[in-house]
Amino acid sequence: MAAVINTNLASLFAQNSLNNAQNNLATSVQRLSSGLRINSAADDASGLSIAQTMAGHIKSLDQAALNAQQAINLAQTADTSLSTVQDILLRMQQLSVQGANGSLSNSQRGAIVTELGVLNTQINSFAAGTTYNGIQLLGGRDSTRDGSSTVIAGDVGTGLAAGASATVSALNVTGAAAGTYTISNSSGVLTLGDGTKSQSVTLTALAAAGDSQTVNFSNLGISFTLTASAATSTAAGMGTGLDSDTLVVTAGSASTLSFQIGASPTASGDSISISTNNINTINSDLTSLTDVGFSITNNFSNTGLNYLSANSASATDALWNTAFTTLNGAVSTAINDISSTRATLGAQMNQLGFINTTVQAQSANEQAARSTVVDTNYSAETASLTKGQIMQQAATAMLAQANQMPNVILSLLK
Repeated sequence: MAAVINTNLASLFAQNSLNNAQNNLATSVQRLSSGLRINSAADDASGLSIAQTMAGHIKSLDQAALNAQQAINLAQTADTSLSTVQDILLRMQQLSVQGANGSLSNSQRGAIVTELGVLNTQINSFAAGTTYNGIQLLGGRDSTRDGSSTVIAGDVGTGLAAGASATVSALNVTGAAAGTYTISNSSGVLTLGDGTKSQSVTLTALAAAGDSQTVNFSNLGISFTLTASAATSTAAGMGTGLDSDTLVVTAGSASTLSFQIGASPTASGDSISISTNNINTINSDLTSLTDVGFSITNNFSNTGLNYLSANSASATDALWNTAFTTLNGAVSTAINDISSTRATLGAQMNQLGFINTTVQAQSANEQAARSTVVDTNYSAETASLTKGQIMQQAATAMLAQANQMPNVILSLLK
């Protein structure tokens, strides 16, 4: 090699080696401090693409596992209430057998009917009150006026309207069976019926505008408020505009709730559906429960329990036995229907439990696979760090030596 001053090749080589050593050392420090092998696309372009695809799939699996757990919680909420309803039905079945006992007096049988009515009301309370995140799981009712518009409690509108001397408000159909009801007014006596059963209520005169009275067709589960709009409203005048009005009540329909329990929305088997139920004893998807409510709450014939309780003086043992036997059969069917519904929910909860376990395992396995792509291997990287530190020190020392090499030329100039 020629002896030159302007170009110190040894120094340039040492500088390049030092730069490489420092770059490698910086990369090792970054990886060790972040815990990631890939800190930018430049580190591993293809590896970054693979890792990000895996990250999206892992997040989808984690959310699917959460969806499955929420579906289990929803089903458990419904099943808990159904379990209690089934206990109530078992008590009602016991009472129906107890009532068919000729040694009991009419008043004692009337006491049994009272308990049956309370239990029946509680079933309806569970039907209306069992919700999950605001979703009704076991009951509901949709109602329309004149078959066209939705009935909202307190908002009657034009479908059910009184005359000039009164206004209608606070319409309540939550206890009504499905059907079309027609109302008629005869000298202040309002009669409401659906063609099968009916009930009459006598109005009272109101003395001043703004005075009101509640019209309660208790046997039909329908009530509303009449408010006087004139200074003096007679009983006959209060119901003038109600004559021939109609009210249509329809059952709340069961709905299907879908849950995404896999990473792919389009993949077969990655979703599951849970159906809500309607166990309202007056208007229900379970027809046997409809029979239970009908037998207990409606004064519709001489075999109805309420009728017999209200007319106990003339009730015969045969009529009591017929009513209680009819109720027993309806309750038995209702218990079987509830059992079938709970069996379906139980199967779905077990299915969701297995799905949840599988999805969580898939997420764990994919996280392990992603880790091999993006995470720092500390045993290898610490070795690389040590190597980089040694190379940096060696390159620095050699650069110092290389920078002194041109001094040899000075001896030639002496």
